[in-house]
Amino acid sequence: MRVAALVAVTAIAGCGGDSPICTERVDKAICWPELAHVPQGSAILGTGVHAFEPMPDVLKLEYGPQSGYDVVAHAQMSGFDPGNLQDILTPGNPRTRIRAYFADSNVPLNRFVICPFRTAYTRAKSGHHDYELPGGVGIIFDVCWRSDRLIGKQVRLELEVMDDCGGYTTDVKTVTLGPPEGDYPIETNTPGCPPVAEP
Repeated sequence: MRVAALVAVTAIAGCGGDSPICTERVDKAICWPELAHVPQGSAILGTGVHAFEPMPDVLKLEYGPQSGYDVVAHAQMSGFDPGNLQDILTPGNPRTRIRAYFADSNVPLNRFVICPFRTAYTRAKSGHHDYELPGGVGIIFDVCWRSDRLIGKQVRLELEVMDDCGGYTTDVKTVTLGPPEGDYPIETNTPGCPPVAEP
């Protein structure tokens, strides 16, 4: 397991808002630092393309241009600097990562998602949190997971939010995957994805 080097800083830039004073900063070269997380703030995982919606019990799949499946996720959070909406490369933008697993087996559906996205948050339009993503994000499953392996299955979606100071919060939702709207391949007896070899 990689451990991020921490660099002492004297400023608190990038760690404002409701977060505590930032006295150490993670290495910017590491996309998801494996350091001791400091509990901070709160977040909630939902769905919705244009606006945040509470996560339903049944979440519809989408069949996308990648010739595979995805679901739309959305998130709200409090207790973190929301970041700069004009520049995803702003160092103070929070890290947001959403991963998906089959609930019964813990097998990942998006096996290679390690790095987060650095989209800034905007003021929340409703709910109990201060900020939300500017729009829904597609959680793209590996294309080897086909309709017969997905529709009707329970999936655990895990949201993680972390800032450059190591402040961290998470939320988990379990949903049943519903069929997409519109045309999609209806497959049977597909093999699923091969396991990923341990490094």
